[in-house]
Amino acid sequence: MAELWTPGAVSALREKENLPFVRADANGDIVEFNDRFAFVYGWTSEQLIGQSISLILPASFREFHHAGFARFQLTESSKVVNHPLTLATVCSDGSELQSEHYIVAEKYPDSSWSFAATLRPLEGPHASAAE
Repeated sequence: MAELWTPGAVSALREKENLPFVRADANGDIVEFNDRFAFVYGWTSEQLIGQSISLILPASFREFHHAGFARFQLTESSKVVNHPLTLATVCSDGSELQSEHYIVAEKYPDSSWSFAATLRPLEGPHASAAE
């Protein structure tokens, strides 16, 4: 599994300035997102930083996410990282946009984890073509 946890994976996603980007810590709490994410999905730092990543997930998907996250913490193995997934993203106004999520996980020298994703909107006024 070591090849899945590429050093620099989070930085590589962060550099894609044209795509919404969000990062969560090992607890699943949001620690950063870029201006494009704020523009497309309407969230502010005051609303998201320190909150669970599940806040941007539809209620119907949260249990699946919690189960997968817990499983990852036990096994350090995942079937959803490093390839695109079509999922809904919850906007600050409560609406949902279908988005292509590309999730990476990165383990740091202190054994802590970081999770990041680009969320390319597939519908609505900010929809973008695949890179």
